[in-house]
Amino acid sequence: MRTITRLRASHAHPLSLQIPSPQTTPSRSYSSLRPLTHTLTHPPFIITPRGLTRPRPPSPRHQRHPPSNRAFSFLPLLETSITASQTLLTTLHTTTLTPWYLTIPLFALTLNLLTRLPTTIYSRRVAVRRQALQPLIPAWSARVNADMAAHARANSSSSSGSSKQESRGWMKGFVTANMRALRKRERRWGVQRWKDWVPGVAVFPFWVVGIESLRRMCGGPRGLLGSVLFGGEREGGRGGVATTAGGGGGAAGGEGETVARYVADQTMATGGCLWFPDLTAADPLHILPFALSAILVLNVMPKSMLSLRVLLGLDSLPEAAVGGVKWRLRLQRGLLMVAMAVGPITMDLPAALHLYWISSAALTKAQTSIIHKLMPLPKIVPPAKKEQAVLIMPTREDGKKPDGKR
Repeated sequence: MRTITRLRASHAHPLSLQIPSPQTTPSRSYSSLRPLTHTLTHPPFIITPRGLTRPRPPSPRHQRHPPSNRAFSFLPLLETSITASQTLLTTLHTTTLTPWYLTIPLFALTLNLLTRLPTTIYSRRVAVRRQALQPLIPAWSARVNADMAAHARANSSSSSGSSKQESRGWMKGFVTANMRALRKRERRWGVQRWKDWVPGVAVFPFWVVGIESLRRMCGGPRGLLGSVLFGGEREGGRGGVATTAGGGGGAAGGEGETVARYVADQTMATGGCLWFPDLTAADPLHILPFALSAILVLNVMPKSMLSLRVLLGLDSLPEAAVGGVKWRLRLQRGLLMVAMAVGPITMDLPAALHLYWISSAALTKAQTSIIHKLMPLPKIVPPAKKEQAVLIMPTREDGKKPDGKR
């Protein structure tokens, strides 16, 4: 009997826990069994004091979490572009051996030739094709006029109101229908009006990269655009060098390389000319800011005198002008106001930024004028003012006989 009892005790489950009865061991409390219980809870089930088991909850590290989506950002691409622009500017300076007041206009010329020239040629070709289609506009206007007149005659009996209001509504409907037909023809031939804005919109990112790289090299202030794009990063320049030098040694490894890229080039302090010898400081006479505003105003001004008078408000638009014409006029007036305000607002910027901006605007004006002369608009035949009867009068030679006898 004792042998059978020993065999049963030796073959018991290794994880079973036998809790002694309080009658056999009254001096041992239940709390002394807790360490043993925690030791035996490693398997995928938990042993309770009563000998019952329940499933062990899964560990947090084994739980499957949904894959996190990484946010897309343009900042790495923008940083790479700015670094490449700085390299191009430094290469031009070291290769051409020119001072900075000549290297900066050369840098602006390089960017204009690489970016603005192809887009300007494309926009001019679109304008040439649009000008070649101008003879179709009077024909479509006459067709729209005939349709509107027929519609007005059909509804003349049921119309109400004064004749002035009727004529005004008829004119507005005619202009709207005419513009709708014109947009349809432009979409068919690929000469839409929005393609005139392609050069400015396409070149703007490259211009921002160029002025940002120059700002870092001359140690200028960050500004609104830099704060929006690089708000989370530490600002370099002279202030960044002082901060890094006063910081601990642990931060010198990662932040030192970032700040070193933004340190101002000391040669720009003596690379100016005339009244602005220091390109890292603002123009002391404030000539460059006002020259910048003047060039920008010239670029915004229309070429024809009629458009200029309408832009300045000397001549009013017709009452039936559609919303697209009014919107374009408001946009042009807004650009004119911005061009006039750029100089006074940026008066405290370094002279290097003004020099780059003036060079870019002047080169844009000269480049556009040259392309317009090399690719002139074709001359169109004006439409006939009214129908003219063709009269064929007989001549004296027609009344003679072939042998000379009458």
